[in-house]
Order: sequence, then C-alpha cells, then structure tokens
Amino acid sequence: MNILAVDDEYYALELMRHSLEEVAGGSTVYLCRDVRSALQTATENKIDVAFLDIHMPEKNGVELARELKLLNPKVNIVFATGFSEYMKEGIDLRMSGYIMKPVTSEAVKTELENLRNPIEWSNEKRIKILTFGNFDIFVDGEPLKFERKQAKEILAYLVDKRGTSATYPELAAMLWEDEDYDRTKQKNLQVYIASLVKSLHSVEVKDLILKNRQGILVNTKIVDCDYYRFLEGDVRAINSFTGQYMSAYSWAEFTVGYLENQMQKIK
Repeated sequence: MNILAVDDEYYALELMRHSLEEVAGGSTVYLCRDVRSALQTATENKIDVAFLDIHMPEKNGVELARELKLLNPKVNIVFATGFSEYMKEGIDLRMSGYIMKPVTSEAVKTELENLRNPIEWSNEKRIKILTFGNFDIFVDGEPLKFERKQAKEILAYLVDKRGTSATYPELAAMLWEDEDYDRTKQKNLQVYIASLVKSLHSVEVKDLILKNRQGILVNTKIVDCDYYRFLEGDVRAINSFTGQYMSAYSWAEFTVGYLENQMQKIK
C-alpha cells in the first residue's frame, strides 16, 4: 500500500511518520511538506491513502484532495487537522476519515482499517534479511541487486550493528582494515554508499538507510531479519542458526562468538 502524508509542519509530519511506521510497516510512505511535491509524488506513484493537513501555504488540504482525486478517483483521503470546520468539505469529497491533531497511532490504525475504498494491506515487512550463512536481502520476495560488492558489505555491517550508527571512518576501517582513511578512500566510500542507496531506491525502498550526526544506520523497524528474531527469542530463528553468520565477512566473526554464547545459555 502506498501512503502519502502531507503537512507543512515538521513535527506534525514526523509524528505522522512515526504512527505510520508503527501500524503500517509493510507500506511505502511518502512524506511531503508542500502541495507541489505532494502532487509530483502522486503523479509518479499510485497513492492508495493520503493523510492531509488542511491549513497549508499555497493550497490547502481540501484543494489538494480534489487534485489527488483527479489523479486517482479511488484514493482514500484522510484529513489530519486541528480544525473541525472543514468536515462538510470532506464529506462532499467523499473522504475516508478525519483525524483531529495531535495524531496518534491508534487513530491512524483505525482509519487504515476502515478505509472508504478498502485495500489489501498487512504489517508483513517488505524487506527480509538473512544473515545465518551468507548475507542476503530480499525485497518483495526478490533478491536485491547490488552494483558494487562494497555497497552490499556496508549494508551487512549496518545490519550487524542493529540500528546503531556507524561513522564514515568506521566504515572505511571495516572495508580497508588498517589502511589510512585518506581523501581517496573518503571519495570511494561516498561512491559505495551512493550505490547502496541507488539499489534500494530502484525497488522503492527509501527509508532503510538513515543518517544522523554520527553517520548512517539501518532502520531495524522495517525489516524481518533472522538475527534480530534470534535475539528476540524466536524459536525458528534460534533453530536456524548452525554456527554460521555472514560467512563472507571476517568482521562478522565477533558476532558468531556472541551468538554461540547465547546458544549455550539457551541450552
């Protein structure tokens, strides 16, 4: 399911993003802070549900809703606003729902479960990662293709770090071990990271790799990973571990030892 969320207020949009990640993890979510980018996104992608703020510069959410309806008459419009006086306009537009701010995950979940134009959706994650044995990643059941092996190794390393950030010098040390982190390696590292992002974007995955002040990290909330399920005590994941973990990478041996210790505790 493709979900569009539009709000010119940064914190309101972040709250909506958090709610959608929590209740619709298997969906593709597009976040926009202005009407122009929202319409461009809706033109390039079939939007199933649109959560719209009403008071925005240039055009308000009601006007945006009318244009989204022209692009896709069956789009589900849900207004998320702090004002109740637009209820009539929403009814005239045959809106799907109306959420009063501040948005909550419970309210978003209720709207998604009661759409005017029902859509098949689930919380099953699009991204599946296998680490026991070799490292492999699948999106919608298909293996992700990498243009550069270094890009795949960077992703594997981030998965191993389980959502904690990796600095660029740290990534360079992982790729080149004891070699100096000079300007050439800085440029090469940026090329590999850009290649990784390009591979993900080619299958419409735009929120797996996140950035912060420390570096980059993997968004663990949107993946189904055997390593993560093992640590959560999932019996099937525990039984699938036979002593091998990301076998192609020497740096992964530290995690192998940790997993083996965990197995001893379980037994």
